[in-house]
Amino acid sequence: MSFPVTFGLAQIGLLALLALAIALLVWAALAFRRRRGATAVLGRAVPGLALLLVATLLLWIATLLQTYLGLTGEITAAHVVAKPVADQSDQLEVELTLYDDEGAVDTRTTQRIEGNLWVLQANIVELHPWVNALGFHSGYKITRLYGQRLDGKATRQDHIFLNGGDRDFFEDMNEKSWYTSPFVRSAYGNAVIATPGEYDVIISRDAIKVRATG
Repeated sequence: MSFPVTFGLAQIGLLALLALAIALLVWAALAFRRRRGATAVLGRAVPGLALLLVATLLLWIATLLQTYLGLTGEITAAHVVAKPVADQSDQLEVELTLYDDEGAVDTRTTQRIEGNLWVLQANIVELHPWVNALGFHSGYKITRLYGQRLDGKATRQDHIFLNGGDRDFFEDMNEKSWYTSPFVRSAYGNAVIATPGEYDVIISRDAIKVRATG
């Protein structure tokens, strides 16, 4: 499972502000224990509480902003080139390139599948908005490639498993172990179906989709 992270200056600044606020409050508590006077205690506690309030407010704003960015943010997870096989009906040749978290090529394979449409399936682990605010993108793992027929008839070919498959994922889901509050909002399988052509496969915060490039 891949959990891309976008950790920028905003997140670093918030964490630094929170750390400073906590340090001032701890300093004030130590001064109180050592009985250094109300002025010394208030001189440290008041700024600490003020910084904590500001940091909390900024974190709430960042959560709202990151939630919106998470809904529209995208990661290119794969590239697909699908072509009909010459002189063979209901057969596609699919060149599949999978990318890692940093956009570099991870694997490139060519598969033959039965059908007029190709299907790519992924596991999606959607995180709560406050986790997105810390820079973590929803988790995903591309797990299956298979074909479908336009006439609706079932294909006779087994699914092609990718990245080790998804059996453990769905077994964990069946046991409710993916629903671990407060981090995970939901976990599920999601698939995209497309006609022959050239496409980028995109992972958003809660879905897999394609965009034609050829």
